[in-house]
Amino acid sequence: MSATPYQSFIDAPWTAAYVRLANHCITCAMCTAVDKEGVNLGLACATADQLNEKYRQARRACNALASPARDSSDSKGVEIETGALDRPR
Repeated sequence: MSATPYQSFIDAPWTAAYVRLANHCITCAMCTAVDKEGVNLGLACATADQLNEKYRQARRACNALASPARDSSDSKGVEIETGALDRPR
């Protein structure tokens, strides 16, 4: 059984954002533009980018609620210095 709190895709809280993204991408002239061989051109579509970001945020919010907060004891007392190259000395 999975760790998700919902039983199916339809019950997922991010489903509405995914459906809006999918509906846009299958009807948008920019998203469905193809060359003479039928290969998608991958043109930039501002609306698709915005809908994709909303979908990503909905998924992240769902995952943040489902997973427990990380405890600071995970570091086991190891401190890491940050520098220009982020390498241990």
